[in-house]
Amino acid sequence: MVRFSFTWLLLLLTSVLLAACCGSVACDCQDGFANAVVFRFNPDSLATQAPRGFTSAQVDTVLLVRYPLDTVQRPRVDSVLLTRPRRRALTDSILLNTTQPFAGARPLNQFRYELYLGRNRRRPLAYTIDSLRLEGRFEADGCCTCFLNTRKELWRNGAVQVLTDQSGRNRAGQVLISR
Repeated sequence: MVRFSFTWLLLLLTSVLLAACCGSVACDCQDGFANAVVFRFNPDSLATQAPRGFTSAQVDTVLLVRYPLDTVQRPRVDSVLLTRPRRRALTDSILLNTTQPFAGARPLNQFRYELYLGRNRRRPLAYTIDSLRLEGRFEADGCCTCFLNTRKELWRNGAVQVLTDQSGRNRAGQVLISR
C-alpha cells in the first residue's frame, strides 16, 4: 500500500514540476500575421506608363466586400467602409486578417473579396480577389506550439500571386495595387 501511494505521489510531483516549467515560459510565436494580407496602393499617379498609381481622392474611401465561397454560410455578404483623410490616403494600407477589418474569426480563404475605391459611386474603381489559398502547420518547441504559414497565394483574374514569407517569420503578404 505504501508503494502504491508513493508511486502516485511521485507521478503527481512530476506532473506539477512539468506544468510549472511550461507555465513559466512565455511563448512569443509572432504568428498574428501568418495568414494576413496587406493591400498597398501605388502612389505614382503621374506615371505615363503602366502600372499607374492613384491620386489621394481615388483611395481616400475604400469599400471592402467579402462573399463566402460556400453560399450556405452566413452572413452571406459582409462589407466594411474604410475612410481616410486625404492627406494620409496614400501612406496607409489595408490589412486583411482573420479579425481585421471584419469582425469574427473566420478564415480568410473561405471568401472572395472585392475592393471598391474612391467616392465616385457611378464608376468606382474595383478590384476582385477571386480567392486566397492558405496552408500552414503547427510547430512545437518544448512548451510552446506556434503556427507557421507555409503557403499563401492570392488569385486575381485567374493569375496567382505568391505571398508566402520565404524567411519563415510569418509576415503579412504585400500586394501593390495599381490602376
